[in-house]
Amino acid sequence: MKKKLNCFCILLLVLMIVSFVLSCVAGADDFNRGWQEGSNSQEPMGAYGIFCMFTILICFLVGLYAIACFIRFILCVNQGEVFTWDNVSLLRIAGWCSIIVPTVLAAVMTPETDNLIETWGSCITIAAEGIFILIMAEAFAIGLKLQEEQDLTI
Repeated sequence: MKKKLNCFCILLLVLMIVSFVLSCVAGADDFNRGWQEGSNSQEPMGAYGIFCMFTILICFLVGLYAIACFIRFILCVNQGEVFTWDNVSLLRIAGWCSIIVPTVLAAVMTPETDNLIETWGSCITIAAEGIFILIMAEAFAIGLKLQEEQDLTI
């Protein structure tokens, strides 16, 4: 049973990493295009551009943190610490980060994008991973509550 959980966790981790890398590649292409356009114009970067740059940097760091939390969860499960409140909080952090980051990025990129369906479609796809992680967290929380309740039963 632990092997199946590990396989599914590894699969979800691979999906998280792939979506993160694809987002970084798309962001790098957009950054390069913006760099070229910015170097050709004489306009200084406005407040909105600076805000977008810092928002994207913060989202990048939060995305890395979500992946790190999920890796810590997998390591705890492999060490035999399955039903602990630490695991539930790690899953909740990873889940909420996986929902909030793409939503914020899509909202920041909406004024600049030409294709809203593509931008928000990828946001929904990545946020779906976060919803699955939150479902796992709640299942672990229910299991932990049942385990604590059973320990109190004589």
